[in-house]
This record gives sequence, structure tokens and C-alpha cells, in this order.
Amino acid sequence: MPPKVKFSREEILSAAYELVRNNGKDALSARSLASALGVSTAPIFTAFESIDALTDAVKARAKASYDAYLTEGLSHPIPFKGTGLAHIRFAKDEPLLFRFLFVESGEADPLRHYLPGDCENERMVRNTVESGYGYTTEEAKHLYNHLSVYVHGLAMLYAYGHAVFDEGDVDRMLTEVFLALKDKMEAKNQ
Repeated sequence: MPPKVKFSREEILSAAYELVRNNGKDALSARSLASALGVSTAPIFTAFESIDALTDAVKARAKASYDAYLTEGLSHPIPFKGTGLAHIRFAKDEPLLFRFLFVESGEADPLRHYLPGDCENERMVRNTVESGYGYTTEEAKHLYNHLSVYVHGLAMLYAYGHAVFDEGDVDRMLTEVFLALKDKMEAKNQ
């Protein structure tokens, strides 16, 4: 009869997520996780077929956490701005998860969650610009592309501990950049 499983798949995943959240991606290994759980590596590989499968599960959980920030951002009086502020806030609150998702993912395009592309978050945020300002899809993409680069740059400062701006500064800066781009787009359309 096999030994009784001490940890469920969910418990192992939660421990792995916390390991990455508190210590970064490089801290996640079968040995470090086994040590954190106080077991051998066997239970980890009983629950997950490989460390890559576990890493993918941790990434999915981190993305769900990030998506919760974006959803909260959509409730802002200006949803487009709210999602930008949420992206920056996630980098500030969860710098190691932010880096795990957007810098250290090992994917050719680690920024697909936020920056321009054909993904759920990009469409969701872009749609707030189309509906909120009456822009065409092309105009909304143009605005989104510019501001997403600006927002992501500010988020990177927070993620690496170089937050030189407070939240009021960031809010004001995003407004100024948005209004400048909006004025430029309107002048072009006249």
C-alpha cells in the first residue's frame, strides 16, 4: 500500500506560489519547495509531472492575481486609466510576481498580458477606450500602444525598487500623457 499523501496538489501549488511571490522565480526548485514543505521531492512529482508543469501552474495563479488587479482597475471612474494604475500597483505590491510574469517568463513575448497584441486583457482595456471616448478600433489601438509603453515603464521602476514617483504623481502623469495624445489625435482628425 502506498504511503498516504501528506500534501494535496493545491497545497503544493500554494507553497510554490508563495515561494515565487516572496523569493522570485529562481527560488522555485523541487528541492527548495520540498524543504519549505518539510518533505522529500517525491510528493511534488506525484502532484506535478515536472517542475515545468508546476512553474506553469504558478504562472497561471500569478496571472489570475494580476487579472484581479486589472478587473479592479476597470471599476475606476476612468477605466482605461484605472487599468494602467492597476498594472503599476501590481508591480508595486507584487514586484517578484510582476517580474515573473513580465520579465522572467522565458517566453519570446513575456509582455503579451498587457502590451499590444491580440489577447484578452489587451482587448478588454482597448474596448474601454473605444466605448469611453468614441474612438475607432485603430485610434484606440494607437492610444493604447503609446500609453501601455509609458505605463509599463513606470511599473518596471516599481518592480525593481526604483519608485521615484508617488501615486499622486503617477496619476497626474498618466492624465497629462493621455490628454497630450488625445489632443494630438483630435488635431490629426480635423
